[in-house]
Amino acid sequence: MKIYKVLMPMVLAISCIAFRPVDIKKIVADNKSSSIMYAMKHPLHSFDASSKDFKCIAAFDTETRKLSLVAVMVAIKSFNSGNSNRDSHVIENTEALKYPNVTFSAEDITYSGETVIAKGKMVFHGVTKPMTITGIQKVAGNKMTLSGNAEVNMTDFGIKPPSLMGMSTDEIIKLDFMMTFDI
Repeated sequence: MKIYKVLMPMVLAISCIAFRPVDIKKIVADNKSSSIMYAMKHPLHSFDASSKDFKCIAAFDTETRKLSLVAVMVAIKSFNSGNSNRDSHVIENTEALKYPNVTFSAEDITYSGETVIAKGKMVFHGVTKPMTITGIQKVAGNKMTLSGNAEVNMTDFGIKPPSLMGMSTDEIIKLDFMMTFDI
């Protein structure tokens, strides 16, 4: 009976520690202080466009202060390059009326210091491909920023590079992002 009185509190204490509830919080990027940008190169010029009209939702462990999943969706028509003709051509070339959104989601997220490696899938032009995006996570007080970049080959998603004056753009689309979250 004495051993029971000693072991029982230990078992309860260990089970409370081992099976503690994980405190996962849903966080949403603040679009006012966040952005997604793409850049492309053409033999005659380079250009970029940005969007602040997107959705980015993540699961954040408040104890470890790390993400466990992330999902982003942006409408192609929301990008603004400062040239409405160019933006219209991108919408036409990507068939954005048929495939209006680009999405990225990842549940395989690892860390090396502040570096975040998110292995997931991108859906673009109706095609789903595996993709790894690397970024930097910084936490200060109740704010978290996540910034990084990636490259997408548009031909991998069945998109022919747009052309101007008989010359095509590079196949590579360079993406940059900066997300701010209240945590």
